[in-house]
Amino acid sequence: MEDHYAVLGVKKTATTDDIRTAYKEKAMKNHPDRGGDVEVWQAIQKAFDALSDLQRRALYDRTKLDAEGGAEKQFQQRFGEGTFDLAQTSSGVAETAVRTKKGGLNILQQMAEVRKDEERMKASNRTAVIQTGYEMSHSAGFDAWLRNRQGLGTTGAFNSEDLMRRGKAFGMEQGLEATDSTSQPLPPLTATAVRFDRYGPPEEVLYVDKEFPLPQKLAHGEVLVYMLAACVTDEDLLRVQTPLTVLNDFPPFNRTNNKWEQIPLPAVAGVEGVGVILATAKNLGRPAPSEAQYANLPGFHTPKEDEILEVKDWVLMLPDARLKPVGCWSTLCIADGHRLLKVPPHLLPTQHYACSRSLCTAYRLLEDYGNLRPGDTIIQNCSDLPTGQAIIQLCNMLKIRTINLVTDDDGFEHSKELLMQLGATHVLRDNSKISEFLDALGAAMPRLALDALGGEAGKRLAIALRPGGTLVIHQIQTGQVPQISPSLLMYQQISIFGFNLAQWTSENGAESYLQMLRTVAELVAADRLNIFTRTLDVAAGFDQSSLQLAIKSHRQSQDAKTFRERTVLLFGDEATANDMYFELAAQIRKLESGDDDLEQMPTLSTSSAKAAAAAGRATKGNATGSPIPGAGSFRASARWPDAQALLTELKLEAYIPQFVEEEMTSISLLEEIVGRAEGERELMEALKEMGIKKMGHRQSIVGAVAGRL
Repeated sequence: MEDHYAVLGVKKTATTDDIRTAYKEKAMKNHPDRGGDVEVWQAIQKAFDALSDLQRRALYDRTKLDAEGGAEKQFQQRFGEGTFDLAQTSSGVAETAVRTKKGGLNILQQMAEVRKDEERMKASNRTAVIQTGYEMSHSAGFDAWLRNRQGLGTTGAFNSEDLMRRGKAFGMEQGLEATDSTSQPLPPLTATAVRFDRYGPPEEVLYVDKEFPLPQKLAHGEVLVYMLAACVTDEDLLRVQTPLTVLNDFPPFNRTNNKWEQIPLPAVAGVEGVGVILATAKNLGRPAPSEAQYANLPGFHTPKEDEILEVKDWVLMLPDARLKPVGCWSTLCIADGHRLLKVPPHLLPTQHYACSRSLCTAYRLLEDYGNLRPGDTIIQNCSDLPTGQAIIQLCNMLKIRTINLVTDDDGFEHSKELLMQLGATHVLRDNSKISEFLDALGAAMPRLALDALGGEAGKRLAIALRPGGTLVIHQIQTGQVPQISPSLLMYQQISIFGFNLAQWTSENGAESYLQMLRTVAELVAADRLNIFTRTLDVAAGFDQSSLQLAIKSHRQSQDAKTFRERTVLLFGDEATANDMYFELAAQIRKLESGDDDLEQMPTLSTSSAKAAAAAGRATKGNATGSPIPGAGSFRASARWPDAQALLTELKLEAYIPQFVEEEMTSISLLEEIVGRAEGERELMEALKEMGIKKMGHRQSIVGAVAGRL
């Protein structure tokens, strides 16, 4: 099948703008009127037709994926550098793959790298910067310094953004404070939030506040996020139960710059979730044209497309264990932009997005540990929770056998049936009866054990391992470290590792995290990876009793009626976020123009915005009396005589020449476009073609035409 991305010379992750730019360059160069080859020109045209439209592009991607063996085949080829592609050799095992310890290079490869570095140093006749009985080149010495600074701060140095955003989090007494020139005023806002005023058992200290007032401005680097969903995790509950800042006073944490940040009380709970940006501080967004002259100066960072945060972007909360919780158990959340990851809308279902850390943890545990091959066996506990469910399905695709332990209670048979449907090899009761446990294992000798409980449960996993096996602790729900017998370490050569997704993200970067999400999304789209969770619709009714059930649903004992499932809080949907954005944008414009007094402005909340938007859509019609999809509380043609007046009120007069040139000055014409099926998307694309690059400006114009301002 022809690769359209290769024809245009773009990556699979290229934006529509990238594809359009590449097409223009290729078309100009290869046009038959300019001496180009006709077949090449036709291939370029065909590629552009397939990739320029989002729906046709999605269809092409799915068709191409099936032609290459589907998502499962590609996953096998990428995972473990091809180790799991059984088609590589007739024996079913990759011939070039060699088992090595975790950590990358084996000892011979390390020695070869040292010899190469010594030869480079001698050839250049440079003096080593570090001399402690051996010599190193300047580059190798600097690399060693950076490597050994890990855990002591990002690089041991701070820039202005570090000082303003994370000074106190790094253990510094004072940080810099930005002026109000970059802040963004906000109208009165309230949210439904889960809060706590003191530390203690989550069941006792967490409460629902349905009128939680938000700050009246976005400070430097902050964004306002409309939360779509958030997952209830053990990390959420741990940060509520105890202040981890107590560890800052004890070794080894008091020797590093990466200390735990203090949580100012009262606080909003929640560390993981997905949402849509409604507003940003003035220093965020695309760089101003005047900054282009500084792009090549040392230390000047030009943000990439994926790093630019704008209104209507979908974002995830990045894992970061040392900083205070973002506070995403709320319908509205103000967060530091550096702690958010811009993600493609609908790359994953909302429920999967909310639990994406569990999916990524499962992926990394199998990728990074155990040196697994097809036919190997792993053992894990907490198999019925999202991470365990994902591990079962990934192992099933990789031809790895799984022994899955679940709580020994009245719901065991239900859990067993569910996990067997996902592809589990064995499902056993997890209890303290060691002899029964070993008898149930039989001759199976797992190579990798994945522990989410700690304590005695982790110890049982270590006993089950084969000689030379690996135990990875990725959660400690019991609060106790497994007490491993010295004989297992000395004579069975058991290796023990701890895994933390936040630490992996800090070492590998947000871009690697996003790429991992894309890989996971391909499997989800192909229906090869799913998770089962319990959902709670916050808008439908959220009180103290439903909160209590949400925070203990994944820990409760099972019986014939209740089952252990992790809860996902559903706060809203994209349509409601879109409606609230337009209301918020209108009030922000009034604030900035001085047309309205802040104290006199009505308070906005997600519930009121949703009700108003629903009422507006139910009652609004166009000139012929038929409904206008997404219409608000007024008609654009009744408010403005033409597009010039509309743009002037929106303070977007700079775009008037484009509207005049394209003969789109008629408000009735714009209303007719918006009234069509998918009309708002059509107008958005038309505005983009006209050269209006800022999404926020395009959204403001479309919202005004639709009557939502």
